[in-house]
Amino acid sequence: MNHFFTILLIFTAMATSAHAMGGDKVYQFLSLPASTEEATLGGSNVSTFGGDIMQTGGNPALLPLCPDKSIGLEYANHIDGAHQGALRYGMQIDSLSWWGAGMGFQHFGQMDGYDIYDTPTGSFSASDLVVSALYVRRLARGLSLGMALKPIYSHIEDYSSWGLAIDVGAHYYMPKHLFSAGLVIRDLGVQFTPYDDERGSLPLDVQIGLTKQLAHAPFRFSLTYVKLNDWDFDYVKQGSLYNSDGTTQSEYKRHVGWGDMLLRHMIVGMEFVPSRNFTLMASYNHRRHKEFDMENAGGAAGFSFGGRLHVYKFSLGISYSIYGPGGNVLGLNLSSSIDAFKKK
Repeated sequence: MNHFFTILLIFTAMATSAHAMGGDKVYQFLSLPASTEEATLGGSNVSTFGGDIMQTGGNPALLPLCPDKSIGLEYANHIDGAHQGALRYGMQIDSLSWWGAGMGFQHFGQMDGYDIYDTPTGSFSASDLVVSALYVRRLARGLSLGMALKPIYSHIEDYSSWGLAIDVGAHYYMPKHLFSAGLVIRDLGVQFTPYDDERGSLPLDVQIGLTKQLAHAPFRFSLTYVKLNDWDFDYVKQGSLYNSDGTTQSEYKRHVGWGDMLLRHMIVGMEFVPSRNFTLMASYNHRRHKEFDMENAGGAAGFSFGGRLHVYKFSLGISYSIYGPGGNVLGLNLSSSIDAFKKK
C-alpha cells in the first residue's frame, strides 16, 4: 500500500505541472455528472451517504458505504442524440480496504461537417471512453481516503487522443449524528497524445461538500462547493455588437458580482427519505440556471429532480435535470449486490 501512495504522489506532481502548462481544456465530458444520483443532486455531490455504487464516480472514498460486491449500471439521454452510460463494481478486500473498477462512455451522435469554405464534407461522429480503477483505505473511524486512476480515449472524426486522469477523495461519516463531509480533487491529469500539435489541460475541479440528515424528520440536505481551484466564471467581460456589414454597432461590458459568483460555485440538494427503500430528491444549481436561462423561456433551468426505489434485490434510480428549452436530460440507474443473490 505504501508503494501505491508513493506512485500516486509522483503522478500527482507530474499532473499538476502538466495542468499548469496546458492550453485549452480537453475531455470536457469528465465534468458531466458521474451518476444518476449526482445528476439529481445538481450535477456534483461528494458527501451524501446514500450507499449507491454509482456515487463513487463523483467521490471514490464513498465506496465503503456501499454493500459488498456492489454492481451498477446507468444510462443518460442528453441533448440532440448525445448519450452516456457507465458500469461500476466494488468490493471489500479486508476490514480496512476496498477496490473497485468502472467504465464510462459518452457518444455525441452524428454531426454535419464543413470545410473552411462552408462546403459540406459529410457527417462524422465523436465519442469518449474512460475506464477506472479504484482503491479506498479507511484511515480512522469514519474517515476514508480513496483514489481512482482513469485512462481516457477520445475520438472526433479522424482525430483521436489518449490521456490519464486521477480522482483523489476523502469522506468523513458520523452515523450517530447523521452527518458527513467530503473533499475531492477531480480530474487531475495529463493528455498524452493531443488531437493536434498542442496538448490541453484537463477540467480540474476541487470540490467540498456537507450532508446532514435531520434527527426527527425524513429530510437530508447537501451543500456542495465546486471549482475551488477556479473562482472566476465571468467568461465574457467585454464585447461588441456588430451590424450586418461588419461595422461596430455598440460595445458592452458585463460583470458578475461577488455574491452572484459565490452562488455559482454552490449546489444545494435535498432528499426526502421516508424509509430505507424510497427516496425523493431535488436540487438547484445556480451556475447552470444563469448560463442556460433564456428570456421569455421560463426560469426552471438549474433545477433537478429524481428518486430512488428499492425493489426486491435491486435499487432503481431516475433523474431529470433541466438545462433549458429542449435541453433536459433524463437518467436511469440500476444497481444491486451480488451477495444479495447468494443463498443463505
